[in-house]
Amino acid sequence: MQRASRLKRELSLLATEPPPGISCWQHRGQLADLRAQILGGADTAYEKGIFDLEIIVPERYPFEPPKIRFLTPIYHPNIDSAGRICLDLLKLPPK
Repeated sequence: MQRASRLKRELSLLATEPPPGISCWQHRGQLADLRAQILGGADTAYEKGIFDLEIIVPERYPFEPPKIRFLTPIYHPNIDSAGRICLDLLKLPPK
């Protein structure tokens, strides 16, 4: 229940006060299945790019981070060929 109310509050905030160049919404009406779109940053190799992302929010959120995957192909050293972020700093410690 706490997870659902937090997600609703965070999505409402994203809808009313989105960060510049970022939008996020529910996919198929599912609270834990989100889609996002990021505009490429000015003066970068990604300028004028539009990147779609899939965000899956786990049951243990906020104690476990969302799983994020780029749906738009992107060439970046920290994004694997399946669109997943592969940065060791974001991995959870061993259980």
